[in-house]
Amino acid sequence: MVVQIKPVKKESYFTYVDCIISAPTQDKLILSTNLCKKYLLDVKTGILSCGVPSCQVPGIKDQRVYKYSEHKGAYALATNTGVSICNWDNIVSSPGSIGSDTSFYSVDWIGDNVIAGGDSGKLFEIDGSTGTIINGYDAHSGSVNVVRKRDQNTFVTAGFDGVCRIWDRRSKEVEQQFTPATWHQAKRSKLGTHITCLDVWDDWVVCGGGPNLSLWYLKEESGIALLDMGDSIPSVVRFMQDTIVAAGNSPYLMHWGLSGKLKYKVTSKLESVKDISVNTTVREQPVLLAAGTPSEVNVFLDLGYLSHTVPFLV
Repeated sequence: MVVQIKPVKKESYFTYVDCIISAPTQDKLILSTNLCKKYLLDVKTGILSCGVPSCQVPGIKDQRVYKYSEHKGAYALATNTGVSICNWDNIVSSPGSIGSDTSFYSVDWIGDNVIAGGDSGKLFEIDGSTGTIINGYDAHSGSVNVVRKRDQNTFVTAGFDGVCRIWDRRSKEVEQQFTPATWHQAKRSKLGTHITCLDVWDDWVVCGGGPNLSLWYLKEESGIALLDMGDSIPSVVRFMQDTIVAAGNSPYLMHWGLSGKLKYKVTSKLESVKDISVNTTVREQPVLLAAGTPSEVNVFLDLGYLSHTVPFLV
C-alpha cells in the first residue's frame, strides 16, 4: 500500500484522535479529533485528505465525536453537543442534533432505535428515523461512559460510578449489575472505580477503567479472568469473536483469549491508543487501525503486524 500525505496545517501536539468512524463499505474512515477536526482516510489507497473542505465534515465540524454506532447505513454519533443521527453522506453535510447542553459519550443501536448516555447520568432511547426521544430514565449516579447492545431487548451500560448494569429496554429495569472494583483481583485503589470502556458478546462482558481490565460471565457471581494491563487505563476494548483486543494509555495493543490467557502483545508507535477499527473487506487478511496520541494512524495487518503509519498532523 502506498501512502500519500497531503500538506496539512500544523496543529498542537496535544491533538489526538477520539473516534474512528468507518464507512458502511469500510473503504473510508473519518478521523475525529479532540479539537473537533475531521480527516478522511481512503483505506484502499492509503490517501489521507487533509486541509481541504471535503474532509472537514461541515455538518459536525464544530462537534467533538466521542463514539459512534452504525445500523443499516444509519449513523448515531455521541458528541459534546448532543446526539447526531445521519447517514454517511450526511456526515459530510448537516445532520440534526438531539440535545444541546449535554455531552454524550456513548451510543448504540437496538433495533431501529438509539440508546445514548453522557454527562447527566441519564439514558435516552431515541427513535432512529425521527430523532424523537421515546424514553429517558436515570441510569448512573455519575456520567454514563459506555452503552453497548447485548441483544434486541437488552443492553449494558457503565459509568463514572463504577457500576455495570444490564438493562431490559422493555421494562426499563436493571436485570443484573456488578461493580468490577469490588473484585479484589481487578481493584486498583489508586486509579479509582470508574469504568472507561466495555464490550459485550452474548453472556460475556469485558470492562475496565480505574479497575484493571476484567472478563465477566453474566451467569456467574464474580469475574472470570483478570486481563492485566499493569498501570495502564484502558480506553478501548473489543470482542473479536473469541479474542479480546484492548488498548489504553500505553503503546500496546493486547490480545487475550476467553480463558484470560494473553495471546500476544503488539507494540504500536503511539504513546496512547484512543480508538481502534477493524477492516475485513479491503484486503484478504483483516486490517486493524489504531489511532490516538500522537496524531497518526497505525495500520496492522492480520490484527498484529505493524505495516505502516499514516501521520496527519505534521
